[in-house]
Amino acid sequence: MDEHEVPTHVQAEDRVLLWFTFPQIVALTAVAALAYGVYHFIPVGAEAVRIVLALGFALVGIAMVAGKVNGRRLPAVAADLMRFGFGPRRFQGPPAQLVRSEPPAQPVKAGVGKDRLEPDAAITQHAAKGPGPVRRGARKLANLKRSSRPRTRGERMPFKPRDWFRKRDRKRQPKREFDEARQALARPRDECEAQEQKEHRSMRWPALLGAASALAVVASVAVCTPPSALADDGEQESWTSDEIEFDPPPLIPGRRLFIERLTVTREAATVVLKAAANLEVEARAFGGPDGREPKFQRDDTLGQGGRSSYLMPLDGPVPSFTFSWRDEHGQAGAISLSGNQLPYPLPDVSGEVCDLRLVRLSWRSGAIDGSVDSDCPSRLEEPVELETAAGHVNLSHTALLPAEVTQVTGTLTVSAGGRQSSAPLLADGATLFELATGAGREIFTVDLTAALTAHLTIELPPLVRLTLQPYRLERRTETVSLQRPGTGQYVSETVSWTDGEGNTSSHTVSAYLSIPSAIVQKQVTLEIEHEEHVRSQLVSRPALSKTRTEELSLGAGIGSDDNYRTLVVPDQEPERSASVQTRVSEDDLQDLLILLGGGLP
Repeated sequence: MDEHEVPTHVQAEDRVLLWFTFPQIVALTAVAALAYGVYHFIPVGAEAVRIVLALGFALVGIAMVAGKVNGRRLPAVAADLMRFGFGPRRFQGPPAQLVRSEPPAQPVKAGVGKDRLEPDAAITQHAAKGPGPVRRGARKLANLKRSSRPRTRGERMPFKPRDWFRKRDRKRQPKREFDEARQALARPRDECEAQEQKEHRSMRWPALLGAASALAVVASVAVCTPPSALADDGEQESWTSDEIEFDPPPLIPGRRLFIERLTVTREAATVVLKAAANLEVEARAFGGPDGREPKFQRDDTLGQGGRSSYLMPLDGPVPSFTFSWRDEHGQAGAISLSGNQLPYPLPDVSGEVCDLRLVRLSWRSGAIDGSVDSDCPSRLEEPVELETAAGHVNLSHTALLPAEVTQVTGTLTVSAGGRQSSAPLLADGATLFELATGAGREIFTVDLTAALTAHLTIELPPLVRLTLQPYRLERRTETVSLQRPGTGQYVSETVSWTDGEGNTSSHTVSAYLSIPSAIVQKQVTLEIEHEEHVRSQLVSRPALSKTRTEELSLGAGIGSDDNYRTLVVPDQEPERSASVQTRVSEDDLQDLLILLGGGLP
């Protein structure tokens, strides 16, 4: 027969006045009384100061009683913040304690008073396994609770307004019948057991006071002690709260979402996710100056084994990615990528032979690959030990000469996770590399080393060859060319004569005389006496071939994830069928009346 249950176990809060419950009204009354006490009894002369202090105390009290943050009351939020602030931050203990050979056992909730059942009470417990009415009667008779969960702090008792307005004799009559039926079924206790129980009750209050004192001491020590954690502390298998009056469903172990590939370029990152169950995935990217500004958001629905690729922007000095999920069983979680898991910004290095920069770094299951771009100049300045003169005197010095780069060769070596690989380096191009790695979640430090060799051709200036000559007389005949300048002048002369008659007359005669300019050549013989001298001669030299070597290093880190595994969901308990009211049979009714101390006439 199906069981019908009155829905009184939901623990719904009763709103008495406006949106306040009974505990909130009592707390507000206490806050008002204390605020009045602050106003009336505080030793401050000015009345305005006392009014302000009383109003401030009242506002703080009302906020603590009625205020909520995301549906949770302020005292619970403050307790969580204190637990987070003073909770453990580091692990103290050997590393072996962190390794478990087998998963932890599921917590078993034993029934209240299960081990204390007396032999006669076993009859009642056996009767509780019967049909619906008999089982309910047996539970009422043996005072068994419907749920093995103990009542948490702050839980209300059942709401029974019908008991407020009826007579006391009617209220006590069922209890008297209940006591009589219980005494008839339970084993009678002797006077010694009753005396021991009385003494036990009298000793309960000192024990409770001692336990409260010990709890206060332990709390003070926990607050003053530096935060630490031990592996022996265990893990919390389930959580609850004073504001949540039900146990959440058990967690289903196993990964739901895996990172299958992560590729980071200069400006963006590509993340490929693979779902191990049916999931609703929300991807977010954060950036900005402090790394907290949202820059990207996208929602997807993935089936088991489905993949999704996300092109995430890289913004700011510390970008990060978050992928939150929710499965079909109502459970949620998230994975994130930040810090050393993202090789951002990608490194670059400048050298004399070439400039290298890492333009892409990618991780996939079991391998790391990427690309390195190189930029090599066509001309360099190479220092050369140059001989400038030879023969009679040898002269040399170091000269910085322009050199033409004819060819650049090199090898790119990649190492990560204790493994190493190499690839030929391409000048003025992209060099692809790939390195096999182990499986598992880890942050790989990728070291890139490039050994470069540049082949140079240097054009050398001519060589000055010096020759010493001994004493000698040198006759040298040379043709000398002289330019005779031209000149001119006027010449005048006076002539006088006497004629026959004796008369004398004079006449002046003028003339202009000129000599033109001309070049006159003449052979001249010179004698030169040399004691000793040095003769020089320019000799051309061939081009110089030379090589220059250089080693450049780059470093980056990238995170990896575990291998993909399909989520295996354990068998769930079958859903309880809907309750249907049925009429009790005569036999069940007779059994119930017998248990209650009576029977049908």
